[in-house]
Amino acid sequence: MASKAVLTWDPKMQEKDIGLLELVLDETFVNFSWCIWHENVRSFDNNYPGAVRDINTIRNEAIAAQSGNSHAQDLIRAASNEQLLQMVYQTQARVYSEFQLVGNFRWVAYHEGQRDQFRLLLSQKNFNAIRDLYSGKQNHNPNTRHLLNAVSNRDIEVIINAL
Repeated sequence: MASKAVLTWDPKMQEKDIGLLELVLDETFVNFSWCIWHENVRSFDNNYPGAVRDINTIRNEAIAAQSGNSHAQDLIRAASNEQLLQMVYQTQARVYSEFQLVGNFRWVAYHEGQRDQFRLLLSQKNFNAIRDLYSGKQNHNPNTRHLLNAVSNRDIEVIINAL
């Protein structure tokens, strides 16, 4: 089980301890981030422009999403609020770069013919419907269907306005 001490930097740490901390934080990020972009744990609230949801709510949902992985649950429990908040923003950046959110969104807009529907829903500020439409059209691809969980409503607005 990961402990808070393992996830906390101390200026008196020796090099091997810093290396262990980096490994544990990397593993925590991989498991926590997966809950957002692959599972259905949402980072941002439904307000405009959108703010990060309560970090303890996100933590608890991520722990529930990792129900089959007790080690991942322990890592997420042991991370500080500040560490998890940083991981939320790292995941936000990750879906744009590694998972090519904009390209996947454009695929739904053009290949699936949803551009006008996205624009209509945006004009209504109906971000939940936008998220549902995107997820439904990407349901065949588990690595893309929940990418919008990692971004704010303002991010979605920017993507749609660029279509």
